[in-house]
Formats: sequence, C-alpha cells, structure tokens
Amino acid sequence: MSLLQGLHLYELVMMVLGVILFLRALFLMKSNPKSTVAYFLVAAIFIGWPSVKSIQFLGVVTNLNSDTDKLLQNPTDTTTRQAVEENLKMVEGRPTSDARTAAVIARAQFAVGNETAAETNLKQALQTDPKLPEAVALQQKIASIQNLGQLTQQVKTNPQDGAAKQQLATHLAQVENEPLANPSALAKVAQAQAAIGNQQAAVRAADKVLKINPNSAAALELKRTIIPASR
Repeated sequence: MSLLQGLHLYELVMMVLGVILFLRALFLMKSNPKSTVAYFLVAAIFIGWPSVKSIQFLGVVTNLNSDTDKLLQNPTDTTTRQAVEENLKMVEGRPTSDARTAAVIARAQFAVGNETAAETNLKQALQTDPKLPEAVALQQKIASIQNLGQLTQQVKTNPQDGAAKQQLATHLAQVENEPLANPSALAKVAQAQAAIGNQQAAVRAADKVLKINPNSAAALELKRTIIPASR
C-alpha cells in the first residue's frame, strides 16, 4: 500500500514542491548556508503535512477494517457501528488508487447499509485488481443478497411452487452462513425465512433489523404480518 494513498491533488503538489525546495536548499548550502534555513523549514512543512495525512489515512483504513469485522460479528452493537461510520467519514472524501483500500471501504459501506457507495468503491477495486479476494468476496455477497430477494419474490408470487420454494431454502441456507450487518440485507433474509414458512427465524431477524434501524419498512411490515399470523 503506497504512502501516498488518501492524498488530495494539492497535497501531492505540496509534497513535490517540498522536495524541490529541499534540493534547492542543498544546492545553496555551500555558497550561502544562512539562506537555506528558510528553504529547509518550508520544505519540511510541505513534505511533512501530506506525509502525516497519508499516515493518518492508512491508520483509519486499518481501524475501519478491524471495526467492520467486529460489526459483522455483532450487527446490533451500536458503538461499533458508530465507529465504522465515523471512520468512513474520514476516508470517503479522500482519493485512493489502491484496490485493497477501496475494497475495505466498500465492505464497510455495505456493512452499514450504504450500498450505492459500496458498489462504486467495489467497482473501482475490481477494475484495479479483478482477482482481489476481498473484492471478489464482497461482489459475491452482494450478488447473493440480490438473488435472495429475487427468489423470495418468486415464492411470494406463487406460494404453491414447491421447486421455487426449495431453491429459495437452499440459497437462504448459504446466505445465513454469511456474516451480515447491513439492515437491508438482514431484512431480505427475514423475508426469505418468512416465505419458506420459518416464521420464528423471520421474527428474530426482523427484531435484529429493528435494533439497527427502528424505521425499517421491511422489518416493520414483517412484524405486522408474520407475528399476528403466528399467534
């Protein structure tokens, strides 16, 4: 991972100017040592500021990756979710050309439910490195969730279609093995569980979604329809 990651164009320009000033100071050192002090000071500032920002960026990305892991293990942990969201605010506005960094950001964005931004960064990661394991895994997870929603809709449209219901049940079992923190994805899991008749699991999943997002329309709908039907 490059030490220039996360730097804006003006910060890169500052660094280049700092290097030029440093070389100029070295050139003048023998002929006029006193005049080089100012050059060295300005050069240190111009090189040091972007360097600090880049190091901070890399540190935040590392923390973001770790916090995302924690959130996936405990999706209802509001403290960890807030940490992920705060870290995202610090990196989302900064450019990166590193595929792994883009994948880390995309994974965190998907985990907190920002799917549009996640797909944008995932696309960037895959364009840079189409075989990057982290990016491929996230791509497969997103596709799997989307497929789950489509299969659920098929079963809802035709509840008597046993083959569709079996296909949904098989795919749902695979998705349930994936760690999820995205409330929209978890709501899709709950809807799929309800569609195949696993109402208890659907209610548990809906409750988890509502702990994350009390205003989730999908989860509230499940609470209105599934719970009365199970009584």
